[in-house]
Amino acid sequence: MMETSNDTNKTYNKNDHKNRHLNTELSLPLLARQLSLSVYLPVVLMSVCNSSFILMLPLYVLELDGQAGIAALVFSLCGLGNIVADIPAGYAASRAGSKFTMLLGIMLLMLTGLGASQASSGLHLGVAAFALGTGMSVWFMGRLVHITKLVPLGHRGKALATMAGLQRMGGFIGPVVSGIIASNFGFEIVFLCLAGLITLPFLLILVFVKRGQKTTKVSSALPLLKILPSVFRAHQKVFATAGIAMLLLTMLRAIRQLMVPLWGDFIGLDTAQIGYIVGIAAIIDMSMFPVAGFVMDKWGRKPVATACLGVLTLGLVSIPLTADAFALTAAALLAGCGNGLGSGINMTLGTDFSSASNRGEFLGVWRLMSDAGSFVGPLCISMIANLFLLTGAFLFAGIIGIAGISIIQLAVRETLVTKRAEP
Repeated sequence: MMETSNDTNKTYNKNDHKNRHLNTELSLPLLARQLSLSVYLPVVLMSVCNSSFILMLPLYVLELDGQAGIAALVFSLCGLGNIVADIPAGYAASRAGSKFTMLLGIMLLMLTGLGASQASSGLHLGVAAFALGTGMSVWFMGRLVHITKLVPLGHRGKALATMAGLQRMGGFIGPVVSGIIASNFGFEIVFLCLAGLITLPFLLILVFVKRGQKTTKVSSALPLLKILPSVFRAHQKVFATAGIAMLLLTMLRAIRQLMVPLWGDFIGLDTAQIGYIVGIAAIIDMSMFPVAGFVMDKWGRKPVATACLGVLTLGLVSIPLTADAFALTAAALLAGCGNGLGSGINMTLGTDFSSASNRGEFLGVWRLMSDAGSFVGPLCISMIANLFLLTGAFLFAGIIGIAGISIIQLAVRETLVTKRAEP
C-alpha cells in the first residue's frame, strides 16, 4: 500500500466524503451542461491547434533541414517546455486561479503560431516547439484544476475521459485540415491560421469561466522553489510507482506522435497523406473514451492503464513492418486504439492521488513527472535515429511498454477501490 502524510490523508478523506455526497446530487447531463462552454468546447478547439502544431513542426523541420534526427530533437523541445512550466503552472493555478492560468497558456500558444510562421531554420522551430510545450503545460494545468474543483469523485473518471475524448476529436480534425492547408498553401499559412483559431477558446474562457477561489491560501502556500522537494517527500511512493508508470506512458505517446509522421516520410508519403493517416487514427482514438471512462469508474484505473500500454505498444512495434500508406494506417489505427483506451488515465490518477490542500502544487509535480516522458522519449528517438537505424526506435518503444505494464500491475495500488473503502 502507498502512503502519504497524515495531514494529507485527513484532508483526502474529508473531501472524499464530501464528494460522495455530491455524487448523489449531480447527474452526468447536468455536469455536461456546466462544463460544455467553460471546458469541453475550448478543449476541442485547443486540441485542433495542439495536434496541428505537433504534426506540422517535425514535418516543417524535415522540409527545412531534411534530417529525422534533427526533427526528433526539435520535437523533444516541446517536452522540455512542458517540464519547465509544470511546477510554475501549478503554482499559478493555486495562487492566481485556474482562469488566469488557462488564459496565460492560450496566449503562449498564440505566440507560438505567430513565431513558427516566421521561422526559417530548425533552430527557430526549436524555439517555437519549446514555447508550444510551455503553453500546453500552462493550459493543461489550469483546466485540470478547474475541472477537479467542479466534478465530484464518482463522476471524475467519466468527466476526464470525456475531456480526453474531445481532445482526440480535435486530434482528428487538426491533422487532416492542417495537412491539406500545408500541401496547398505552405506551412507558414498553417501556423498563421492556428494563431487566429486560438483566439476562440481564449474568448470562451474569458466569458464563461468564473473567477474561482484559489486552491491554496496565500498564507499556507509553499514557496515556488520548495514545491518540488516538499511534494516529493510527502508523496514519494506515489511518484516512485504510479508517477514512473505515467512517465513511461507519456514517452510512448510522444513516440507515437513523432514516429508516425517520420515513418510516413521515410516510406515516401506526402504531407497530406500523413495528415490523413494521423486523422484517421484519431477517429478510433477518440471513440475509446466512453469505454475508458466506464471501466475506470466501474472496475478501476489499473485495467485501463494496462490495456492502454499493451495495445499502444503493440501498435508501435508493428509500424516498422509497414511499407505503404494502407499498412501504416492499420498500424496507426492499432496504436490509436491503445492510446484511446487510456483516455484520461493520467489526469484521473493525478486527481485521485491529490488532496484539496496544495492541489495545484501536487498536480504540477505530477505533470512534471509524466511530462518528463514527452521530452525524454523524442530525445532518445533522436539519438537512436542518429546513431542507428530509425527502426531501432520501435524496439525501444517495446521495452518501454513492457516496463510500464509491469509497474502498473506490480506496484501501483487501485485508487478507485481504496477510496470507496475509506470511511
